[in-house]
Amino acid sequence: MSGKSFTQEWWLQRISAVIVGLYALLVIALLLINGTPNYAQWQALFANNAFKAFTALALIATFYHGLIGVLHVWPDYVKNAMVRSALNAYSWLAAAAYALWAVYILFFLK
Repeated sequence: MSGKSFTQEWWLQRISAVIVGLYALLVIALLLINGTPNYAQWQALFANNAFKAFTALALIATFYHGLIGVLHVWPDYVKNAMVRSALNAYSWLAAAAYALWAVYILFFLK
């Protein structure tokens, strides 16, 4: 792994953490202001496209943050290069599948 790649991953992981933190603060603020929402209130909140987009961004940031973390953990515990490559590929596929599934649920599922 080159130094540039590591630095870029480091920054992207920090940025993804900030996005997730901001989303968590938004949800906490909404809960403190409005109290515990019922089903209709959740539906109304997620009817707002801006909230759905921020939710999608936060979920994708969460999946990416976890992906970068696990890609840096595999080499510490998995010494076999072929097994590690398979785990890396599976990790990428799982993160991509989760992200696509989240976008589908947020924007296309009625």
